[in-house]
Order: sequence, then structure tokens, then C-alpha cells
Amino acid sequence: MDASTLLGDGWDDDLDGLDVADADALVRRACDDAARRRGGGGASTTTTTTTTSAKMDARVLGHGSATVTATATASVRSAVEFTLRAPGDRFSAARAVGAPPCGNVIDAVVASTPGATRDAATNAWTFPASALREVVAKCQRAGLRPVPVEGMVVRCCETRFDAEERDAEEAYKRGVSEALDAKMFDFQRQGVMYALRRGGRALIGDEMGLGKTVQACALLSCYRDEWPALILVPTSLREAWRNALQSWLDVEDFDIACVGAASEAWKLDEGKKFNVVPYSLVVKLKEKLREKRYRIVVADESHFLKDRRAQRTQAVIPLMKEGAKRVICLTGTPALSRPIELFTQLEALVPRIFCRLNDYGRRYCANGGPFGMFTGCTHADELHVMISKLCMVRRLKKDVLKDLPPKQRSQVYLTVEKSSMGEVYAVKSKLDKLRQTPGAGDELEEKRLMNELFLASAKAKKKAVCEYLETLLDGSESKFIFFAHHGVLLDAVSEFMQKKKVKFIRIDGSTPASARGNLVNSFQRGDDVRAAILSIKAAGMGLTLTAASTVIFGEMVWTPGDLIQAEDRAHRIGQLSSVLVQYLHVKDTIDEIIWMTIRKKLDTLGAVLNGQTHGNHLETMSSEKSPKKRKRASAPVVDISQRTLLEMFSSQATQKTQACEDEDEDTGEIVLQ
Repeated sequence: MDASTLLGDGWDDDLDGLDVADADALVRRACDDAARRRGGGGASTTTTTTTTSAKMDARVLGHGSATVTATATASVRSAVEFTLRAPGDRFSAARAVGAPPCGNVIDAVVASTPGATRDAATNAWTFPASALREVVAKCQRAGLRPVPVEGMVVRCCETRFDAEERDAEEAYKRGVSEALDAKMFDFQRQGVMYALRRGGRALIGDEMGLGKTVQACALLSCYRDEWPALILVPTSLREAWRNALQSWLDVEDFDIACVGAASEAWKLDEGKKFNVVPYSLVVKLKEKLREKRYRIVVADESHFLKDRRAQRTQAVIPLMKEGAKRVICLTGTPALSRPIELFTQLEALVPRIFCRLNDYGRRYCANGGPFGMFTGCTHADELHVMISKLCMVRRLKKDVLKDLPPKQRSQVYLTVEKSSMGEVYAVKSKLDKLRQTPGAGDELEEKRLMNELFLASAKAKKKAVCEYLETLLDGSESKFIFFAHHGVLLDAVSEFMQKKKVKFIRIDGSTPASARGNLVNSFQRGDDVRAAILSIKAAGMGLTLTAASTVIFGEMVWTPGDLIQAEDRAHRIGQLSSVLVQYLHVKDTIDEIIWMTIRKKLDTLGAVLNGQTHGNHLETMSSEKSPKKRKRASAPVVDISQRTLLEMFSSQATQKTQACEDEDEDTGEIVLQ
């Protein structure tokens, strides 16, 4: 009679009523049965088994090179696999995939172990990592075959952050100013604290729109003694990072070096506090970057490093592993469904744990298709437990929705190459000449030139806008809405989507009214439709597109009401998430002129609605929904990336004051007539 017969047919039978004594008895019976089957009978065989198990302990605990196949036949002892469980210091044990049934022996072994508990949610027994050797030995004595635990899993269990935990709170207080702290949400503060508790080597994997940049800036502030910092970014986001550093950390422009070409490598020698370098240049500049041995490296959109064979990745990873003491990776899609794409970032962040690609691939990337050795996804739960303990913090919008305002607006500065700005500069030159020599008919001519500048700006932004959208597509799996005014920009984005093989809908002035309903339905209901490309004037009203919570404006128009109407295609009844609105802005284009014009219109409108102004700036409104619930904190600081429309178009962020009673109770937005 074997253990399966002795203990029942189901290996995962319910053991709720089993106490430690009962479990011990079951294990002893299984051990005796295993001994009889081996033909030794009695104590001598048990002693031999115990000796053998002692010899195998090192292999099972990941300190040897032998690999045991999980698949077994009926004639081979049933294999037992151990899986790391949250919070990274406990294991569960289960029959390996493909192994023969072994009754309740595995659960009995775990249940009889001191410190074992049963999870009410998963119904699985777990035991402390410190008891792994004991459980391994019991399994072997019971006639089971433990599958070796990978060395990186064992090292993860052994890793502690005691010193970092003790120092984190003091580092936060010392490094983050009151003004910056006041601008952050609670979950953003928690993200910064998590990274501090990991010694400044962390992957912030929050969903898009949750403020990864502000968390990175706060961490940079905590490690100011280790500046200069190297900030690696997609090409289109160089100016966005310049603006972020100035906004969040009050850094002067002369303390930031933005390298735009290999010929500008001299900027890295000027002793600036922050060096912003696009990924596209790291291969050309890798020797100079290595010489600098930056102690802090920030990798924005770090999924750019997912291909370990790419020259870009091979140039960046050594900067993180060899020289940097602090490494901050930012990405909205940590590639948890394709673990192989995460390995390079983990290798850079925690090289002591994730040091062997083959071990990682065998454990977490098995069962792949025919197009790659490690293209599958296995033991995803264990990998998530490991990286959550070691280096990753990730929040989704749905997890922090209570902390978010109904609508967030931000201005994203894009970088446009000078070669694309020729027409813009030419028209601006004509405008300057016209204004210097006023005469009859100048007003009409100025309007004509302004329209030329509007179109020229759209043409100049095409490439930068598409590059930004590519970053968005790679960094998020969510749907989004893109608005523009000119057909030339709508056409460029549509062609880009087709080239990327991204399914989208487009609605502009040429779209028949009869077709709009079907297009909207396909966007709302089709999981494969990622984007809606819309004309501000033709599609800014009357459409419900709540399947998206991200709205991007490639251009602005002169009327604030048109922008608000367009935003509200997503921000309306049926929207279950906080809506992120981004305005893509390029310096020296018409964006700056429209920005000032809209600001003046809103200043005038605000004075009429609120009856209050402060110099040239509006006294801004609270985002609290109910006037009765508003906290009258002394001089709170406005977060300029999470501001109201009035704050956004004011010439600078102003202090929050008492909100007027005209605020809309449902949306937290000002009611503009």
C-alpha cells in the first residue's frame, strides 16, 4: 500500500481539521510506507534516507548546480515544488506539474511544520522560509522528491533592508522640502519611502498619470549630496524633464544640461547638477558616461531597456550596475506578462539576486513559443512577490482612485529639432517686422501671418508628437484620445498608428454623421481599439468616449471652452477613473501665444465669476467637492502638474485660497458658461 492509498486519492484534500499532531502522524505513516517500498524496512532505512536528505539539502536550497526535472512518471517518486509567497519570507509546497498524485502527504508535511499557517483566501498551507530545510527533509523521508529551489529565490529570502528602513524617514525629512511634500499625494509619498527603504534602487511602476516623475524628483532631492545625477529619457522628453526639475525642485536652468546631439557631449563636462541624455545617444556617449561614474541614475520609461541584446541596453546597464549607488527606473508597464523583458532592469537594480539569465529564464520564462528560448511566463506570482520585496512599487489608478482628483491636467514640453523649425522661424520673423512697422491693414495681415504660424507649428510638431505617442504606446496598455486642430497633424498621427499597426478610430470634419455612432461604439467596446484620433472642432462635442481616461492635445485652440468640451469626451458620466489631460507644448511655436491668450481670457472670466484677482494672477480654487469639508490649511502649495484649468493657464502657480461657491459639486471643476 503506497502513500496515496494510505492518505487518500486527492493530493489537495481539505485539511482544515488537521492539527500538528495529526499531521505528524500522517507524515510518519507516509515515511514508514516509503521505507517499506524501498525494501529496507524499519529504522535503518529511515536513517539512510535522513543521511541522503542531508546531502541533498544544499542542492535543494539552490547552492548546487544540479537540476531536477519536475515531470515524473508513475514509477518515479512524486515531485514537490516550493513557491515563495508574500511578503517574501514564506513558502508553499505543492505537487509539481506533471508529477503523479501523492495524496495528502505534502499538506501533512507542511501542516506539521512549526509556524505553518493556512491562507483563508487561497486555501494553501505556507511555512516560514527558515523551516525550508526541515520541510525538504520530511518530504524526502516521506518518499517525495523536492525540486531544487533556485539560488536567487533563496537569496531573496535572506535579503533584509534593516539599515535602510531605519534611515528612510530621516532621509525623507532631510531631503524633501515642505513645498514639495505638500504637492504630493499620500501614495506618492509612500512610493518615495519605499524607494528610500530599498537604498534608492527601485523600479517605480505606477500606471500612467500617477506621478512617477514627481516621485523620482523627490528621491533626487533626498540624495542631493550625491549629485550630479544622470537622467536617461526618450528623445521627445528632454524638455519635459527640464521643466519637471524646475517645477518640482526649483532648479535653475543653468544647473541642467540637456544633451541633444553627440556633438554636445561637452555639456557633460560643465559640472551641472543634472545631465539629461536621450537613450538614442547613450551608445555614442557610453565611454564619456562611464568616465563620469554617476552615483545617481534615473531611467525614465525604462522599458526602453527590455531588449538585452540591443546596443542601447548594453551601454546603459553597466552605468547602473558598476558605478551608480542609486538607480531609479520609471515605467508604466513593467512587462510582468513577459518576464524576460524585465530581466535587464532587475539585473541593474538588484544584481546580487538576479545575476544569471539562465536561472531566471528557466524559472520564470519557460513554456515559450517557437520564437524564443525564454518567451513564456511561469511562476508569475512568485516573481511578483520577489520584485515587490526587493525593488518594485506599483499602483494602478483603481487602487488609489480615492486620492486622485476627478481630472488632472499637465503641460508636457516636447523637444523639436531645429531643422523642423525653419518655417516657424520664418513666419515669426515676418510677424516681428510687421509689429515694428505698423501701418494701415496691419491687423488683417497679422491675423493672416498668425494662421500661417498656427499651421507651421503643427507641421513642426509632427515628428515630436508621434515620438511622444510611441512612448505612450510602449509605456501603457490603456486607451487614449488624441486631439488636434490641423489635418496635417491628424494625418501624421494616423499614419504613425498605421505604421505601428495600432487599431484606432478617427473622427474629423470629413467623417459622415451616420458613421460616428459605429466608430464610437467600436472604441468603447473593442478591446483592440487603442486610440481615438479626433478633431477639436469636429469631434469635441456630443461624443462619449469614457473607455479612455487619458486625453492628449497635440495642439491648442484659441477658445478655452473648446478645450474643456474636448476634455469632457472622457470626463463625463460613466467614467470610472481619474482623467489625465496632457497638453503637448513646444517652445518658440504658436503654443506660447495661444497659452498667453487663453490665460488672459480665463483671468477675465475668473474675475467675473469669483470677484477676486491677485495682481495678474487668479486666486485659485480648491479641488475639494464640498465647501463645508474644505480644510483651511495655511498657505497650501499648488501642485502645478495637478492643477485646475485656471491654475494651469495662470502665468505661474499661485496659492490656493477659499473656493468660490460657483464650483461644480460633481466634478470639482469651475462651471464655465
